[in-house]
Amino acid sequence: MKRLPKVLTSFLLSTVLLSSAWADEAYLPNPATAQMDQAPLVEIRNAKRVFPGILSGGQPTDDQLAKAKSSGFKTIINLRPVSETQGESEAITVRGLGMNYINIPVAGAGGVTSENSQVLIDALADTDQYPVMVHCASGNRVGALFAVDAALRGRLPVEDAIVIGKQAGMTGLESVARNRIGLIGEAQSKCQSTHSELSVAASSEC
Repeated sequence: MKRLPKVLTSFLLSTVLLSSAWADEAYLPNPATAQMDQAPLVEIRNAKRVFPGILSGGQPTDDQLAKAKSSGFKTIINLRPVSETQGESEAITVRGLGMNYINIPVAGAGGVTSENSQVLIDALADTDQYPVMVHCASGNRVGALFAVDAALRGRLPVEDAIVIGKQAGMTGLESVARNRIGLIGEAQSKCQSTHSELSVAASSEC
């Protein structure tokens, strides 16, 4: 039996290991992307490729958007409000390049909510629209929303969710993300407790 060349063997091994790494992740924004490759690298500010098919980071320039198109990106998700970016110029540029454009206005710390994290996850649901670039000004808000989602929808421990958020670009919003996760977690616990008490009461009446 012929042996495969060392270069080909190394390539095949690295491909298998990469696929396994994605598949074993405790949290993915879209589990259906587990077997996807990394998104192409475009050198936006604080560029991160933590999840398969997703590049996150800060504000891209027009040249970087053009590079994204030529690299195969299909969707650009912008978390900056229109008021923060002086108009719709990015939307016009992205659509002019033939890519999908989605704006989810996350207005600073106040926009780091479970509602906005869910809107982001919904926007990442269609695997036919990958690779995807998700950005804000620096990547901070992107990472914070992923942290919130990892804790609340992904059911990860808070510290694990915070690590994921940092890996995806979160910096100064860590305390905000922790607070959101804690408050929403407490509300969910109270709700579950109330439902349990109601169920017990209903059973005792029967």
